[in-house]
Amino acid sequence: MRGLKTQYGLQVAAVSNEGRELTIYRVQQFKLGTFIDFFVSSCFVHYRKPDADMYRIALDIAQVNPEQVAYIDDRAMFVEVAQGLGIQGIIHKGYETTRKALDAMGLR
Repeated sequence: MRGLKTQYGLQVAAVSNEGRELTIYRVQQFKLGTFIDFFVSSCFVHYRKPDADMYRIALDIAQVNPEQVAYIDDRAMFVEVAQGLGIQGIIHKGYETTRKALDAMGLR
């Protein structure tokens, strides 16, 4: 993700259903803020995936149209909700399949 972000000038967002303490811990422990531009966590926005408002909030913060977004998740239902909003979705099954899906979107 870091390489793609730099190469293409992408914004990276994390949309999660984690609790406040776990979110803060992971952001700090793994230095996620060094390559993730913003976090939309259910503990802060009071919605939970698969509620479409989670994705709408991320779109609003990023100030982008849905078709400009690639959403990656390992849960098909969450990807389907995002796709229903016009967001390009990738069901993450492993590094190689996700890499190929991003490559098909022109993100090499």
